[in-house]
Amino acid sequence: MSNLLDGILDKESGNLDIPSASDWAKIEKKFGCQFPTEFRFFIGLMSEYSFPGDILNVSNGKTNGNYEMKQGRWKEELIPFYSIGNGDYFCLLSNECPNTGVYCYSHEENGIEREADNFEEWLNQLPTFLS
Repeated sequence: MSNLLDGILDKESGNLDIPSASDWAKIEKKFGCQFPTEFRFFIGLMSEYSFPGDILNVSNGKTNGNYEMKQGRWKEELIPFYSIGNGDYFCLLSNECPNTGVYCYSHEENGIEREADNFEEWLNQLPTFLS
């Protein structure tokens, strides 16, 4: 995963904290799900990389300040992790964890569309998405 991100992202300029085990336990309890391993690893790496838009934080330590839980008529099972910056978000679904697909929430349509069958597939699409 680091090799993939090295090819498409710049390094983060600040020293940000990765989520601790207690940070993960807290968010998994909140949403009633266990996150995919690839997702947890990706979020941890976001302390090292600068991502366009906003990767939403899990850590309660030093972060970039990006947190988002509800926006408009948000569906309870949606777990946003990436704010594209125009009111749209990439999300996981708590009721599909740990084998959740990745969905895009559209604020204009107030709906979701499946973007990838799993987090690994979404990661492999990043070079095309970010180009």
